[in-house]
Amino acid sequence: MFFENNDLHKKMAGAQDLDGDGTISPQEAAAYIQQYIQNAAPEDRAKLMQEYFGQMSPEQKSALGTALVQSPATPVTSIAPQSDPALIDAYTKSAQAPAQNGQSPLEAAFGQGGMLSSPLVKAGLVGLAGMIGSRLLRH
Repeated sequence: MFFENNDLHKKMAGAQDLDGDGTISPQEAAAYIQQYIQNAAPEDRAKLMQEYFGQMSPEQKSALGTALVQSPATPVTSIAPQSDPALIDAYTKSAQAPAQNGQSPLEAAFGQGGMLSSPLVKAGLVGLAGMIGSRLLRH
């Protein structure tokens, strides 16, 4: 069902608003990414995530890795932030962990006041959602 939702993929690919407030919120992007991670074939997911993390600077990777470890919402307790496979694993574990208070750990981590709520990290999250949406529309 997720993969057939072309309207959702178009909105994400075009960085369009999903709830009518003028922007794609980090929570909306995180929820979309979570759906993708839970539904995509492991090899497709790994390829896309490798491409995403491969575009990040070492500083961005370090900041993301540190924030994932420090967030009480994620199950991640340690990470080698310069290792793309370690970042992919941490991101995937966070997206696949059970929801708490109606939010996935990934949504909570990127939400208001979350450890990953910096504007730079949020922009990257929306960028990843756009990358996923674009890729799914091409298939």
